[in-house]
Amino acid sequence: MVNIRICPKCKQPKLKSAVNVSGWLAPNMMECTNCGYLGYFFIEIDPEDYELDEKNDKTNSSTIK
Repeated sequence: MVNIRICPKCKQPKLKSAVNVSGWLAPNMMECTNCGYLGYFFIEIDPEDYELDEKNDKTNSSTIK
């Protein structure tokens, strides 16, 4: 199964590779198109877990007032 990459700042799956040329052992630098985060750290998660987390966030935010 393919994991999705999530921005650690805004928690959205809007990451793209920031550098076209990757070094042999260099990690990929990622850029978030949503919030502008630029860095080497990102979160990889199973798509099903991401959907469950989104549903939980929506139900929790609607109950908190």
